[in-house]
Amino acid sequence: PEFAGRCRIIEVFGSWCPNCMDASEELKRLRDKYGAQGLSVLALAFEVTGDPVRDTKQVRRYIELTNINYPVLLAGSSNKAESSKAFPAIDRIRSYPTFIFLDERDRVRGIYTGFSGPATGEHFKEQQAEFEALIETILSEK
Repeated sequence: PEFAGRCRIIEVFGSWCPNCMDASEELKRLRDKYGAQGLSVLALAFEVTGDPVRDTKQVRRYIELTNINYPVLLAGSSNKAESSKAFPAIDRIRSYPTFIFLDERDRVRGIYTGFSGPATGEHFKEQQAEFEALIETILSEK
């Protein structure tokens, strides 16, 4: 219910994924910038071992390390075929992280696979601009 009627970014990630750490930093920034205007962020962790106890510990450690300011849920196995089953509206999970942008009516407005972190320079800046433009478009339609 806390996400109903809100623009959302769902991050499909794994605590084992180096690019996901950079992505988490960017999602925190976006949530801080657009949260008051109605943006919510939710992360779904797909972990390596398949052992819920061990995977939960890994995800908690990741949350502490990255100081994430949005909800994170343990969602399943990092096996892409398995994780793809959680998202029947898209054909498959191609890489970690994957970002699914939804509008307030639960319509998928964008899907981005992979992440160009700060070390990629201009690619990172272009990706930031693209994410912000999509968020601003979705928020303006409310």
